[in-house]
Amino acid sequence: MITRLVVLPQRQDTQYAPLAVLGYCLTRTNFFAPLRTVNLNMKTVHHAPVEKLLDIVVSILANCTSIKQVDLRIRPDLVLAEAWNREQFAQQSTLADTLNAFTASSVKQLREATQTLYRQHGHACRHDFTQLLWLDVDPNGLSSSAQAQGSEKGFFSGARNTYGRQLVRVSAPAYRETLLSLLYSGSQHGTTTFKPSVRAVQGLLELSREQRHQTVLRTDAGLGTDENINWALTHDYQVLMKGYNGKRAQAFARQIGDKDWYALRTDRWVAIVPKAPRYARRTQTLLLRWQTEKGMQYATLVHSLLDQDWCMIPALYDDRGAMESEIKMDKAGLLLPKRRKKRLAAQEALILLTDVAHNMLAWTHPWMFTESRFATYGALALVNDVLCIPGEVVLKGGRLHMVALRETHPYAAEMIVCLTKLLAHFGNP
Repeated sequence: MITRLVVLPQRQDTQYAPLAVLGYCLTRTNFFAPLRTVNLNMKTVHHAPVEKLLDIVVSILANCTSIKQVDLRIRPDLVLAEAWNREQFAQQSTLADTLNAFTASSVKQLREATQTLYRQHGHACRHDFTQLLWLDVDPNGLSSSAQAQGSEKGFFSGARNTYGRQLVRVSAPAYRETLLSLLYSGSQHGTTTFKPSVRAVQGLLELSREQRHQTVLRTDAGLGTDENINWALTHDYQVLMKGYNGKRAQAFARQIGDKDWYALRTDRWVAIVPKAPRYARRTQTLLLRWQTEKGMQYATLVHSLLDQDWCMIPALYDDRGAMESEIKMDKAGLLLPKRRKKRLAAQEALILLTDVAHNMLAWTHPWMFTESRFATYGALALVNDVLCIPGEVVLKGGRLHMVALRETHPYAAEMIVCLTKLLAHFGNP
């Protein structure tokens, strides 16, 4: 018997059925209308700029490790394309040219468009300020080739003599949202990025003085200079910031007696610094001590949350782990460090589109994942395990007629319930 090997046209099956339904709901409700304001100086032949920008977002959600994988992963999937209101996704070369067409002016337009999108759908801008709003500000190094624009030697955690750029992100961990991403050259010192980042988020959220007083800025030691702390306090923010000066922490340790330490666990302690620096508003300075293989390590925590039990302040600081987990999941799930562009403007555009993908995943939780096993899933699990459930997606006359998930998939039955919620949320467009 001779085995027949043939190439058949795709029918109505897709490897990304949940992603297809999500795209159907978003594109049929004009969700991405703000992106239409982005103008690129390039000729439009088959695909409008907004369509190519959305193709890049889909490629991120479909776990393409680079723009090059678009031709292998999503371009052959005509069912997924139709669900996203596309005849076929653009070729990878076209998408690469689109990113390379970005200039400083068009990046500004894209940033304004993504901010408009966030104001329409974000949750932090609708925060109930009877409760504190926690904002995490964090710089991260993105390594790149020495020839890339803006690539310079700088501080990159765990790496020496590395070239790259510095990415500063402001996140709202309670909502899993990324509010802001700013890209700097590799040699940019993190301490200088704090004020412009906070100013930008203040404008995005349109924070009044009363709302700023209910907003906590939480940072690692890289941003916790006295100047930054004073600036935040004089602008009416609450602070919970690790101090920048390591030698100062060592000096404080010599002022604290053995009986003054409070044990957080067997290898970690906290104490009140008796003679702490004075800041623009009343604060309290704590000293953290923890045991490592290299001996005792010390760090200061400066906070203005004076109505809180000081023993609980380290736990509130440790909640930064949620933001750090989001960044790690963006790096692993949305593959942020692997998508590199030589031109700085192209890289900035790619980061902004990654933020769109990140926030879309955050918003899917209230849209469809509440009371399901997926409610606690982050970007990595959603992209790798959830949005890529195979099945059939049938559209007739541009309307979604049927969705059938593969019966043998362990998530199929529960995902049907989630997709029902998603369609109901968007009014079954």
